[in-house]
Amino acid sequence: MYSPRRVNSDVGHILLFTLRSNLMRLIVTLFVVVGVSLVGSAQTGQEIQRYSYHTWGTVSDEQSRPMAHLTICWVPSERPIDGRIPCVKSGDDGTFAMTVHDIPDKYTVCATTTDSPFIFVGDPPTHRVTCSKPFVTAAEDECRKIDLKFGSADK
Repeated sequence: MYSPRRVNSDVGHILLFTLRSNLMRLIVTLFVVVGVSLVGSAQTGQEIQRYSYHTWGTVSDEQSRPMAHLTICWVPSERPIDGRIPCVKSGDDGTFAMTVHDIPDKYTVCATTTDSPFIFVGDPPTHRVTCSKPFVTAAEDECRKIDLKFGSADK
């Protein structure tokens, strides 16, 4: 027969073995989860290749006079805007320059008399905007001159 001490000792060994076994399973599971997470984040965390697009030019009015302190913005022409629109102010002489780091795509450069290049359809215009024709950027760093001119048909 077993003595009470022997039974308690056997139960203790069984509990200790079960605890060690569960602990080993937990450690292995953690290593697997961490390893899969690292591999997954390495694959999805790869940076998209962005290029430097430098644009400069002059903003002028209908009589070709420079327009100072206007907002000039670099706007994607076809894809949705993801919350950021790079903008600069024209200088006293109507000149501007900006460098944008982005992906190859179709863009438009717009000048506006307020801080926003957008006029909502159906609303009475509160400011004037003029934009370049859409242009496509290549998969390389580029420099491009864009002169913007307000015309009598601008709103």
